[in-house]
Amino acid sequence: MLKILRVWFIRSLIELNEKLIFNKRLLKFYKKRFRKKINFVIDVGANTGQSIDLFLKLNPNCQIIAFEPIPRLYQDLKRKYSDKPNIALFQLGISDEVGQKTFYENIFHATSTFEELDLTSNYLKTKSKVLGVKPDEIVKESYPVSVSTLSDFINSQHIETIDILKIDVEGHEYSCLIGLFKSQLHCPIECIQLEMHNDNMYLNKKSFKEISQILNKNGFEIETKIKHGFGDFDEVVFRKQNILY
Repeated sequence: MLKILRVWFIRSLIELNEKLIFNKRLLKFYKKRFRKKINFVIDVGANTGQSIDLFLKLNPNCQIIAFEPIPRLYQDLKRKYSDKPNIALFQLGISDEVGQKTFYENIFHATSTFEELDLTSNYLKTKSKVLGVKPDEIVKESYPVSVSTLSDFINSQHIETIDILKIDVEGHEYSCLIGLFKSQLHCPIECIQLEMHNDNMYLNKKSFKEISQILNKNGFEIETKIKHGFGDFDEVVFRKQNILY
């Protein structure tokens, strides 16, 4: 019980900090960068709807497609946005292939992922101490989740333009990008927003250089980096070259 309360307290502190500091920075950036309304967003890794709420502040009528594989969080999102027809929710994972992958749901649900943890990681050991658990207790349970690639999904939906593609998948970003650029997209994407960690928590960690290279190869360049309040990670926004805002 004490462990649950400790995790809840730490999560509440982080969420408050994000709301009061980080979200304001990100809103300020998007308001300054986009001269037109943001009308279409894809949110990969919706969690409790933090990013959905932020994008609705930019435009309450924005069309948002959001993915959340954790069953409980998906049901919470359905209830939360049941009165908003402009938000489409999918209980689906995004990766580099279509099929199924093992999903690792963590005690701190915002860090759940398709990536296996590196139990020898010093960062993971420190994080475990903060949460009051052992490194091998971070993962609460694992189970198979249906996955799709972004290219398959986007092309099947006949979307005309995506203003922002936000990807927050806790170390699985590279796989999502492989899947995004696997097939030719039938619509342009103006901005890709990624949460980038500077730690060694995952076994199959891809460097920021590797992630940047695949984006650069497909015509995206870094527009800005915004530091999060807790932890050693940033939100990085890439923009498509030759796009007028």
